Amino acid sequence: MFRVGEETGRVDEMVMEAGRFYEEEVDYDISNLTSKIEPILIVGISVMVLILALGIFTPMWDMVNVVKG
Repeated sequence: MFRVGEETGRVDEMVMEAGRFYEEEVDYDISNLTSKIEPILIVGISVMVLILALGIFTPMWDMVNVVKG
């Protein structure tokens, strides 16, 4: 593209076109990566919430067993 721009005398237009092309590529790659990472993050956060909930409820269940026993 740069060679064609030099030959036609429109280097600035060719640089702008190349910049737009690469910007679209980066935007596409980022959106694609985001859509792949999102489910992994949801599962990870769910596991952390489960661990915290078990940390709270397990001693409570043990206390109920002691009171009943």
